[in-house]
Amino acid sequence: MKFCFDCDDTLYNCRQPFLDALAAMIPDYNGDMDAFYRCYRDNGEKVFEYEQKNIITNDDVGIYRIYMACKECGIPFGLLEAADFQDLYRQNQKHIHMAPALHTFFQNTNSEISILSNGQEAHQKDKIRTLGMYNYVKEDHVFISEQIGVNKPHKEAFEIMAHSLHTQPEDWIYIGDHYINDIQGAKQAGMHTIHMNRHHHQEGPCADVVVYTEEELVNVLKKLENEHKQLKQG
Repeated sequence: MKFCFDCDDTLYNCRQPFLDALAAMIPDYNGDMDAFYRCYRDNGEKVFEYEQKNIITNDDVGIYRIYMACKECGIPFGLLEAADFQDLYRQNQKHIHMAPALHTFFQNTNSEISILSNGQEAHQKDKIRTLGMYNYVKEDHVFISEQIGVNKPHKEAFEIMAHSLHTQPEDWIYIGDHYINDIQGAKQAGMHTIHMNRHHHQEGPCADVVVYTEEELVNVLKKLENEHKQLKQG
């Protein structure tokens, strides 16, 4: 089997560093947390292409998205506070971790593992290293959009990953959290798909399977491995 994973909100809960920073910077916030976080992420995606082209930095994106999210949600929050929030968020990202169920799966699987993630190469690889994924995936099996020159959801990103490993896109199962960037993009490239929708965001027909927790994901991966093994044995 061949499994390709997204990084953020797939291998770990991307919301936790945000929540920790929010608790420190805006401790009295009692609004709709799901809506606020979605607004925060959506504002980041609005300027992602500028980061991809190295017009702005990852920290610029972080400052912009918290500033705009607060503005849209009616929370008084200036640019200096937004910069402090981003500094704290960045520090919190040094403590991200993967669920034990995923560690156990990676420790025991014989499947080929790769990673395809949007973002700046150094920043994404730092997170992959913090998660301990280099214990399970080879360096040449990690693909970051800045590094390969094209970002998801463009099908070329998925094709570059597959062809670089001397395989075809249809040989792979892609696991990601974002319906458009991950699932729709992978499906258009010809991959099978598992939607890791931990925050219950947009879903759709491009997902072959939808799961909501790491435990559900591992159960599906193990089932697929067992089915593949039985098929090979005839």
